[in-house]
Amino acid sequence: MTSSPCFFLTLLFAQAVALFGQPVIPADDTAVAVINGETVSAAEYTLVMHRQTAPVYSHFKQTRDLDDHRGYWSPASGPDGPLAKLRELTLAELVRIKVYQSEARTRGLMKNIDFASFRTAHEKENARRLAAKARNEVIYGPPQYRLDVYYYILFGDIAYKVEQAMAKELEPAVTGAEIDAFLAAHKEDFNPLSTEDARRRATEVLGLRAAHKKLADLRAAAVTEVRTESLARISPRNDNTTP
Repeated sequence: MTSSPCFFLTLLFAQAVALFGQPVIPADDTAVAVINGETVSAAEYTLVMHRQTAPVYSHFKQTRDLDDHRGYWSPASGPDGPLAKLRELTLAELVRIKVYQSEARTRGLMKNIDFASFRTAHEKENARRLAAKARNEVIYGPPQYRLDVYYYILFGDIAYKVEQAMAKELEPAVTGAEIDAFLAAHKEDFNPLSTEDARRRATEVLGLRAAHKKLADLRAAAVTEVRTESLARISPRNDNTTP
């Protein structure tokens, strides 16, 4: 059975939580960024930011042999320090998320992409699970979803659906020459298939590649605005001590 990207996203995030603990997500609607006209609240930024701490720790351990310490996330570390890197990765991840969400909304896969709507959906899902448990009904997954985990479960599902939908839209643009070249370069992968099935499968793969490229182009073209003063109040922990 083939697992969707949602499964792997959830597994990786669970591993990060085990290492770095459960993030505290404030109920703060203060705007800290705007991406393609979509407002990012302090709450959503904080949730996404905590998911980027692991790669930042890894990067600075590998490149500078730098371990965590009291001033690790201090602004005093400068434009090349951990906090600046964390903000860079967080913004890039939010751009990715908002691009996918916007494409999902355009295709009718999502109605609302603001964080307040997500919080409402999260509360409803947990209420449903709580009621089902009280009725002794079978519940698939945890009795209650944490906010951060549920966020990435939904995003993983939406991202997969957007890629598949976009790939189907782009498949008609795949040329016969592109299919021939792809099959010639991957002969062994298509040996058991008939010519018709091989060409159909090649078209699907090339359509998905085109979708990935289009999404990458949309991310690169995204217009972002960061509210510096609001962002300055957000940190992985209350730690502004100079290293």
